[in-house]
Amino acid sequence: MRTMNSSTPPRADAGRGFETIADTIMYRWSAERDVWVSEGEVEQARMYLARRGVTTSALPDGRYAVEGDTVSTLGAARLVLLGLRHLHAQRRSRPRP
Repeated sequence: MRTMNSSTPPRADAGRGFETIADTIMYRWSAERDVWVSEGEVEQARMYLARRGVTTSALPDGRYAVEGDTVSTLGAARLVLLGLRHLHAQRRSRPRP
């Protein structure tokens, strides 16, 4: 699994950054069969999780601590996956028009 380094700061597309890029991440993961994530995607996932009440903090070794009932330590791709799981649950709970 690779993490892409990007010198460009993460963009928040109209305040919905992670929600906007989530489908693209899932498509890329399924098409490439490789779960790499960019630094910008990780930051977007962290901001999204923070909006959902999930506190994360970067660790010196490149992993992330996720606060909750128990503290978990996740790599970048697993952190993004956690964000995707929360987003998927939110989308499923919305009533369909």
